[in-house]
Amino acid sequence: MKSLKYLALAVSLAGPLFAPMVNADIATAEALQQKTGALDTYRNVLPLEGGSNFRDLGGYVTEDGKTVRKGLLYRSGVMTNLTDKDEDYLSGIGFEAVVDLRSAEERELYPNHWVKDASIDYVAVDYHFMDMMKGGARKEISVTHDMGQMYRGMPVSLKPQLTAYFEQAVAGHAPLVVNCSAGQDRTGIASALMLTALGVPRPQVMQDYVLSTEYRRPLVEKGGVDLASAAKTNPFAALMLRYSDKESTRAAPLITAEGIPYLYYALQQIEADYGSVLAYMDRELGVDAADVARLKELYLM
Repeated sequence: MKSLKYLALAVSLAGPLFAPMVNADIATAEALQQKTGALDTYRNVLPLEGGSNFRDLGGYVTEDGKTVRKGLLYRSGVMTNLTDKDEDYLSGIGFEAVVDLRSAEERELYPNHWVKDASIDYVAVDYHFMDMMKGGARKEISVTHDMGQMYRGMPVSLKPQLTAYFEQAVAGHAPLVVNCSAGQDRTGIASALMLTALGVPRPQVMQDYVLSTEYRRPLVEKGGVDLASAAKTNPFAALMLRYSDKESTRAAPLITAEGIPYLYYALQQIEADYGSVLAYMDRELGVDAADVARLKELYLM
């Protein structure tokens, strides 16, 4: 993320040596949040009529005693069904950008209307849904796949999307929300990487991940789409149709029968292949030590 480093150099040459960078997006958002009092209306999950698993990553304490700042980093499921009231509420937070981790088929079936209504920067990288279900470059798996195998492959198959997420975060384009369809698997990995980079201990990273079971609203996620008709041409619709009865009101837990969170397999594979999460982020996502320091400067207090 060299462009940000060049910007930092230019600022340091123009002002006092080692003066901290002031991020305009964040400063503007915090002023707005203070004025509207939006952050006082929730603990971690936003009170949205048409939202699912839309929550704040703020509040976690890092290993060195700092705290992830509230009101800047968010995670969510699909946002198609946000109501006018929801959009008015979200305007009081001052979102700067959305990074959508979903495939082209998912975005076609469930578009994000809010970003257009609110003129929010929208970042999405095209790929096909079934490519992810095959585990990227790893062994092909079926729709009734081994979740652990899929999770092991996602740090590779989602590399372009994860790179885009951290580019936005390092640049300070916040408040920033990252989402997928359920806000639990792909978004779970992105959020786990972010919290790890900020220094949040692994048990709390896992805790944040498994909370999706509690905060998802499957009926909201499905909305009013005619899945039977869409399934004829859209593989994501076909998958949703297949499992619609199983997850009609409550999401399935994100753990194996033995009680192991699926996220464990992604992090285990990363550490086996690269030695550590930070080494993976440096080598594959372009997030080096300077970028990690910048993330901490922006998002910790």
